[in-house]
Amino acid sequence: MTLKKKIIWSTISVFVLLCFYVCYVARPVDVATDTEVEGLNSEVEQILYYAGLAPSSHNAQMWDVKVYPAEGKIVISPDTSRLLYAVDQESREAYISMGAYARSCMLAFEAYGYNTSLHVSDNGQSITVIYTNSGMARDEGLLNLMKRRHTDKREYTSAAIPEFFQEGLKGIRGAVFVPESTEAFSLIKDQTLSAAEEQRDNQEIRDELADWLRFSNWEAEKKKDGLTAEQNGITGLGKVIYYTFGTRWFAKGDTFAQTGYEMAQRQAENCAGYLLIISNDTNIGYIEAGMHLTEAWLYAVRNDIEVQPMSFAVENKARRFAIQNALKLPYTPQMVLRIGYVDGAYGTNALVRRDLKDYIEVK
Repeated sequence: MTLKKKIIWSTISVFVLLCFYVCYVARPVDVATDTEVEGLNSEVEQILYYAGLAPSSHNAQMWDVKVYPAEGKIVISPDTSRLLYAVDQESREAYISMGAYARSCMLAFEAYGYNTSLHVSDNGQSITVIYTNSGMARDEGLLNLMKRRHTDKREYTSAAIPEFFQEGLKGIRGAVFVPESTEAFSLIKDQTLSAAEEQRDNQEIRDELADWLRFSNWEAEKKKDGLTAEQNGITGLGKVIYYTFGTRWFAKGDTFAQTGYEMAQRQAENCAGYLLIISNDTNIGYIEAGMHLTEAWLYAVRNDIEVQPMSFAVENKARRFAIQNALKLPYTPQMVLRIGYVDGAYGTNALVRRDLKDYIEVK
């Protein structure tokens, strides 16, 4: 073989290997969540899988679940080993996540034909869900909604949120829509970006976020929690670059923090409006906010409206009350959601969730 042919074949080989590498790294993350829990029947296992699709900050899934099958009872409490002590010093978002899990749990049981009821302890440290089988038919539509719910950080179009959706939100407790091009929107945007700037410059918050970022499909599929490239709005070639060159050390640095802040700037301005979830500023109020968040988010999914939490501003108590007072809200804002439409297909859920036996104990 001549030197020229060797060079050609070597070039082709490198190109083919590079293509295989790009395709392998860019493939969608595929987390195989084990739903088997000793002591539970397969139906309850599937129900609790859907419950576990509830949203949580950094996808930390900070809930601890005890199931009492003989009593038809589930007790949900915070998993203190998974709390976000830097960005969530009050554990406010942990209680919101507990509320989201509890409401998702109730909806999943109801979708499988069960009746449910709920009790929150006086101090908000635990939530009890009671379930009894009513024999009703399964609601596949609701289950599909729960599986479609996701965060979408892509660019949104200029399309306005329709009136029927805004009217429907009035039937969801704690939901307040703030349209783009209003003074209230500008106030929330300014508070959001000011808070995002503070978090950009806070090394403890940067370090904590970096610990929950995943830098390969392999890492995400092994740990089954945290934020993948897809969950950060990075796909295709961008994902290949992110997973090839990204490191936890780099994610703790100034360049990464500044890039994240600039992305937040674009996202805060690029939406049809903000959806606020308001409640009392107590542990029980936070739990209620998580329940209302679940209802509002699924309502958005039902109408193909994309959602991205942008709650920088409400992670600080002073800012929460400043927004409440400025907007004359009856309760304190606990979540700020960026909502709108995207060009192309509706987004998908990466379904990065832990094995049930890792956080569920049967009593």
